[in-house]
Amino acid sequence: METENRKDDTHVSTDKLDRKWIDVNIPCSAACPVMTDIPGYIQAIKEGDYEKAYHINRMENILPGVLGRVCDRPCEPACRHGWDGLGDPVSICFLKRAAADFGMKPVCAEIKPNGKNVCIIGAGPAGLTAANDLALKGYGVTILEQFDQPGGMLRYGIPQFRLPHDVVTEDVKSITDLGVTIKTNVRIENTGRIEELRKDYDAVILAGGCANPKHTTLPGVDSKGAYWGLDFMIAANREELDIPLENVIVIGGGFTAVDCTRMSYRMGAKKITLAYRRMKKDMYVGAHELEVMESEGIDTISLVSAVTILSNDEGVVTGVEFIHNSINEERKIAPISGSEFVMEADTVIFAVGQEADDKVAETENAVRKSVFYVAGDFRNGSSTVIEAVADGRKVAREVHMQLSNIKGFKETIHISEVKDTGRKRDYDFIPIQHMDTTPMRNRQIKNMEVETGYSKEKSVTEAKRCYLCHYNYQIDISRCIYCLACIDVMPVDCIKMAKDIEVTEDGNLNYVETKNWSEVEAITIDNDKCIRCGNCVRACPVDCISISKYKLETEEEK
Repeated sequence: METENRKDDTHVSTDKLDRKWIDVNIPCSAACPVMTDIPGYIQAIKEGDYEKAYHINRMENILPGVLGRVCDRPCEPACRHGWDGLGDPVSICFLKRAAADFGMKPVCAEIKPNGKNVCIIGAGPAGLTAANDLALKGYGVTILEQFDQPGGMLRYGIPQFRLPHDVVTEDVKSITDLGVTIKTNVRIENTGRIEELRKDYDAVILAGGCANPKHTTLPGVDSKGAYWGLDFMIAANREELDIPLENVIVIGGGFTAVDCTRMSYRMGAKKITLAYRRMKKDMYVGAHELEVMESEGIDTISLVSAVTILSNDEGVVTGVEFIHNSINEERKIAPISGSEFVMEADTVIFAVGQEADDKVAETENAVRKSVFYVAGDFRNGSSTVIEAVADGRKVAREVHMQLSNIKGFKETIHISEVKDTGRKRDYDFIPIQHMDTTPMRNRQIKNMEVETGYSKEKSVTEAKRCYLCHYNYQIDISRCIYCLACIDVMPVDCIKMAKDIEVTEDGNLNYVETKNWSEVEAITIDNDKCIRCGNCVRACPVDCISISKYKLETEEEK
């Protein structure tokens, strides 16, 4: 194992087995596109240190207030607490919000200017992240934003009842506080303008996002009362939409579709239906978003595709003709002949995804030039906020590598010895803490936030549920006397008598559990089942069980 001492109690490792340990044993962080130290900030909340929890989030995923509300939560399905027989996953996203609600403070980084300047086109999550990371490296950063406020779709594509504007403003301010300049109402129309920017800056990053809705050639789509989902949301968010709604059908299965249904509810619609061509479980939203939507009385119909938008002689929408779909084992869908049916509607909203500006093809030649980069949804297509953040960071590193002549970035694992995790067995029996919400009687107040946030008490209680998977319990076989004291006190079946032990080249520990004393080669701890309570450490008479804390860091390679 390649290690070095950085502190008396910390080793820094670049060993691939230590790196793999993190991916295997901290599944929530491994599932996060930016590898946020989730157990680290949750433990800080458990200890009441909200500023530390905020700082971890702020340095790793940049937008804690925003992501604490609208992240699609890839970490939560991966959480060990949600595995079979262990209950509900920890509410990681809600805890991120608590860190921002109670611990937000300026970054106060010590920045040494390096004399180089970068221009970023687009102030959405990818552009903001790239700006943040480059500013911390000493670059002068200017962002050009086409709208009158920064944030991109965070501000104009997501409704305030999910993400209030002041939350976006606060997260953006933490970036401009680093010296980043944002110029609004500046739209870059063509590659000629990009060429001009390349002469004025050391590098240009295009992070324009996917602001254009995907269109369809469906008959009747131009009828009065038919809208594109993103256009509908942007107009509603900018208070530019004043239309009577009665019976609304939203076609789509993503976040924008769900937001359109809920916005329609707040605009007075009496009947709202979300129509999706696949099954509900295939929708590009989490179960939480669907639960909140359905609690507001919005219906869902699955396995249907629109055939025609129906209208009257004046060209006004009157309904939608659908056809039922079947879905096979390969997850391919097909219309069922003769299954057409009609649903009445006065408004139809197509929320079937977004795409980048149609001038993307014009930028392909420019991409090959050494100081021009493309980031986020503009390059990858419509994605989630946290995925856009991850790509903004990736591109910022590419820019820094080229302009600063460093070799690249390397991942290091900081391993520190600890005596106790502070976790107790009783924490396993704490039920999930549900988010407080605005009463239904107030849900039609258009911009009132529905989820009101955890109290400090609730956040600490929920944080206690975390297994703190960044702690690694290990038994020193050379000191173990096989007294079984650890097995006697283990609250779950996590310590095994093992034989036929093998460590594979890629770091997997394979063994066969045995109850036969004559076959025992070692006593081992199963990290998948360990609840980090420390009973075994306290019971061991020869002090052969150690606890190590693992933390992933990224450093420059000079």
